[in-house]
Amino acid sequence: MAGKESILNQIHIFESQHAAIPCLTPSSPTFDQVRAIYAHPEIAPLAIIRPQSIEDVSTTLSSLSANRIPFTVRSGGHDMHGRSMRNDAVALDMRLLNSVRIHSIPEEGKEAEKTSSTAMVGGGILTGDLISALQEQGFVTPVPSLPAVGYVGWAMYGGYGAYSARFGLGVDQIAGARVVDARGVVVEADHELLTGIRGAGGAFGVVVELTVRIYRVDRILAGMIMFKSDNLSSVIPEYNRRYRALAASGLPPPLSVQQGVLNAPTPTFTVLFVWSSPGLDEGYKWLAKIKSLGPFIASTVQETTPRGCLEEAERHFAKSTQGSMWTISLRSITDEVANVIAHYTTNMPSDPHILFDMHQLRVCSPCARPKELKSVFSAREPHFAVEINTIVEDGRKLGDALAWGRDFRDALRKTSAENIFPAQYLSFMREEEVDHSKIFGDHLSFLRGLKERLGPGNVFKAAISYL
Repeated sequence: MAGKESILNQIHIFESQHAAIPCLTPSSPTFDQVRAIYAHPEIAPLAIIRPQSIEDVSTTLSSLSANRIPFTVRSGGHDMHGRSMRNDAVALDMRLLNSVRIHSIPEEGKEAEKTSSTAMVGGGILTGDLISALQEQGFVTPVPSLPAVGYVGWAMYGGYGAYSARFGLGVDQIAGARVVDARGVVVEADHELLTGIRGAGGAFGVVVELTVRIYRVDRILAGMIMFKSDNLSSVIPEYNRRYRALAASGLPPPLSVQQGVLNAPTPTFTVLFVWSSPGLDEGYKWLAKIKSLGPFIASTVQETTPRGCLEEAERHFAKSTQGSMWTISLRSITDEVANVIAHYTTNMPSDPHILFDMHQLRVCSPCARPKELKSVFSAREPHFAVEINTIVEDGRKLGDALAWGRDFRDALRKTSAENIFPAQYLSFMREEEVDHSKIFGDHLSFLRGLKERLGPGNVFKAAISYL
């Protein structure tokens, strides 16, 4: 690997030879603005290269690889561990590759909403831009909760979200991919590479385009439900007991409920509610049922659009912050687990940015049927993926927040071993926590063979699958 001075010299040479490809160094006037990533203001790469086309990516990768220059790939920059940039590396900022092209739109009619089409999206597209483009044609695809999140990175490593129960995870929408390999060659992903991308992401090359499945959805019900929270030790266990009973009788696929606790301004138990079927009357019935699971006090749920849903969620989350996160996956929110959650959220640090939430993969979801899917994402049984977001507005509180989050995660680890879900969610995990055998299961030997065939020299070692 080249040293810092050698890297900087190679970057200057690259700039002189490829003036049309934007390249920013710390002395560039817009460097800090472009550099900014979520939760990690301390990270400053040696340079930021911003390809504007697939050909630019090819040219850049050829140079970086030939000169053994370490690099990371960045789109939204929302990784809670800051892995889209490194202090000792070049950042390949993909956000200018943000095209959306919709294919094979079904004819209008009674069955149109059941028909999936596809869209080809640029490797740096942000979620809000993708949903805005799809919404113009009456479509949606599973996406994360916030518009500023990079879509491709989110989708490749799993992709939990509000539409997962109805349409599946983000990873299962990937129908095709164009990839730039270590030589700078643009390749259409074959069956094996596509299987590897679905779960192991950028371990084999830089994904410059994805073809993803899209679905007819126009109007939805969405918003936040808030419950009385002066006694979380009672509210959270009781909500989850009632929720388990309701779920036992069957939850409809269009329904998504994501429970969490945020400082508003004191710890407040909330549920992010989404109903994604055109039958909004049925959605209102389910809204009433969810409200009845606890001491309801307020709701922002309304008829809206998929884009409107993202904008509403964004209002509750900090746009810039600092910190990290802790995670664990659980089969069920048992009384034991709910009591731990209630204890730690009651004692949540006072900073307004800190929050706790959970993503659920339900048995009704298409992604819970692994035999029908060709991917290496192995977390297919029903479970909850827990997010303990130890992010703060006031940097002086960061140490206490991180300690609180670690203790919270450790307390959940000490709950019933039978309830701990072994296949953890890679996007949430710290590098030192990654256990490939648990994340990829029986797919691990296939992935190592694919990496050996397609990734000579380990050029893409910064990809968070760490293969």
